[in-house]
This record gives sequence, structure tokens and C-alpha cells, in this order.
Amino acid sequence: MLPARNSDLSQNNSLGNGESEPVFQAPWEATAFAIVNQLAATGQFTWGEWTTQLSKGISLAEAESPENSSYYKNWVSACEKILISKGLLEPDVIAQKIEEIIAEREQDHH
Repeated sequence: MLPARNSDLSQNNSLGNGESEPVFQAPWEATAFAIVNQLAATGQFTWGEWTTQLSKGISLAEAESPENSSYYKNWVSACEKILISKGLLEPDVIAQKIEEIIAEREQDHH
């Protein structure tokens, strides 16, 4: 099966809950979804690897704090873990980027 094009994603009936509720609650969730799809489409990891890591992450997050478990936060975490395990991403780079984003937000007084 070929990876879905962006235009095909809106046609996918498996997205969303079938009601008028949006698929994504915030723009960053759509970004996380797109990044994971692109990484899989370019062969950075398989969907089998992805579903295994995501399932583990969701189980751990729900065991720790079910009320604070966020589906797309689990997507981001699973993506980070896979990329780190494959040597495609360094934990220090993630930490540095988080610090940069926090500093930018603290300086932005709008």
C-alpha cells in the first residue's frame, strides 16, 4: 500500500470519531501526525515498529496518570524514542531545542 498523500488524509474515514468533533485538538497534534507519517513513508521506521512503541508508551502513560495521558503526546514520545534508538536523533538535541523554545516563549510578551 502506498503512503497517503496529504489530500488523501482528509478522505480517510478512519480519522476522527465520526462526529463533528475535530480530529486534532491543537495544531501541534496535526504536525505530529504529519511528521510521523512522513518519517514512515520515507522508511525511517516501519509501521510495525511505530505501533509497538506507541502501544508501549500509551500503556505506560495511562498507568502513570490516566487523566493526563494525551494521545498525541504519546505520538511525539514514541517518535522520539524510535529516532533515538536508530541513532537519527540525539537526546541532547531534544533537550536543547526544548530550552530554546521555552526561552523564546519567555521573551515573547505579546
